[in-house]
Amino acid sequence: MDPHDRNAWKRSGVAGALKAFWAAVKAATDYEYGVQKVFLTGISPLLLTHLSAGFNIAENISFDPHFATVCGLTKHDVLGALRLVFKNDEEKVHEHLAKLEKYANGYHFSNLKNVPTVFNPQTVMWYLQVIYLK
Repeated sequence: MDPHDRNAWKRSGVAGALKAFWAAVKAATDYEYGVQKVFLTGISPLLLTHLSAGFNIAENISFDPHFATVCGLTKHDVLGALRLVFKNDEEKVHEHLAKLEKYANGYHFSNLKNVPTVFNPQTVMWYLQVIYLK
């Protein structure tokens, strides 16, 4: 699916399933013995953000330098995954790391300090799936 084509997403079963899931989670927060807290991590496409709208967000910790890597994958995470996929063939690992660094890295949310950048988890997972299935 083209992530830039909002109509394709709106008509898909995936969008319906996600919307139903988040509606059930939100409904469960209304009960004393239901869901008490929900933690969302990662970088989601903007077109999916409406699915979780309506939650009362107490605090966005992603700007705190102590949590700079909470919303993505670190270089260490990505290297570990690539080493598993390529069975420690360091030449291939670094070839694919370079591609990911160019297209899926560079996210950070804190303007206060020089913090490590993180990789977009969705893009990395898609990339690993494509190269693993080759």
